[in-house]
Amino acid sequence: MEWERILRDSVKEGTIRELHLRHVPTLKSAENWNDVKEIGMVDHRTKYAHYKGILVKYGDRIFYVSEQRMQALAPYRTWDTRRKLKVTDVEKK
Repeated sequence: MEWERILRDSVKEGTIRELHLRHVPTLKSAENWNDVKEIGMVDHRTKYAHYKGILVKYGDRIFYVSEQRMQALAPYRTWDTRRKLKVTDVEKK
């Protein structure tokens, strides 16, 4: 798939474009949550959605994990939330 290839390299120097963020799939389950590597926290509001969570790498793909799912997994796994990602190319209203 073309979007998978584009999203693989979408996070550069602590930034991600809003267009790419909208196409990042949500990670709902994983075989081993300890294999999930954190990329950075996201807190961004679009016209129709609010992204508040963390971008992670699982295997060779990038995924979004919501804050609610992070809190549910917190007793079993610690999250590295020190790095914040900046969203660029935000549409002007």
